Amino acid sequence: MTLLITGAAGTIGTRLAADLAAQGVPLRLLDRRHPDAPAPPGAEFVQADLRDQGAVEAATAGISAIVHLASLTHEGPFAAMVEHNITGTHHVLEAARRQRVPRVVLASSHHVTGMDPVGGPELPAPDSFYAVSKAAAESLGQLYAHKTGIEVVAVRIGSYRDRPSEPRHRATWLSPRDATTLLHAAATRPLPARFLTVYGTSGNSECWWPRTGWDALGYRPADNASQHPETGPLTDHHTGGAFADHELPA
Repeated sequence: MTLLITGAAGTIGTRLAADLAAQGVPLRLLDRRHPDAPAPPGAEFVQADLRDQGAVEAATAGISAIVHLASLTHEGPFAAMVEHNITGTHHVLEAARRQRVPRVVLASSHHVTGMDPVGGPELPAPDSFYAVSKAAAESLGQLYAHKTGIEVVAVRIGSYRDRPSEPRHRATWLSPRDATTLLHAAATRPLPARFLTVYGTSGNSECWWPRTGWDALGYRPADNASQHPETGPLTDHHTGGAFADHELPA
């Protein structure tokens, strides 16, 4: 079962590829830039830009599942979010349809519900242009799942860090090894429905979001933020400057 990882030269992609290659999983790695280190043994690297539909489709040939990590991961102009995060995701899903890839895992974000109060209903409430692009990617995933029969899992990734480093990470932290476990399960385990949304965190004692879907995927996180009780001040302002830096309607 060969997995295609897009964004394989990024932080999550690099670690995911190394972990899965060590487990003997056949991999094809795609990124628009060459990774800093050579591809893991047994993994094939393809340089391609997700804005090029033909290149994406060619890279998808013969693939059993796609873990789609590639995107702009920091807030920026809306047009850039559309071009890379929304159009890029559409090209991946369309390539999966044309090449008959049965499963696509979309790296979404907890920022999709970033304006919801903690403990409130989990409704789409994006907190930035970046989050809007991820909400749109989830909607594309739903469309392709319902219309084409592709199975899609949207993983709303929490705070991916080697260790929790600020107070909110006590609830939002996702360790690298748990990310590998979750993403691989999302790509390979049987699903209860054609479209599934799960939040991606470690097994933290503090919990802001439902863990719906974890049992279906057999996800048993190994790490807990409570194992790292010392955290520093709030420093993660992922979306803090979005409205100041870009023109938005009042």
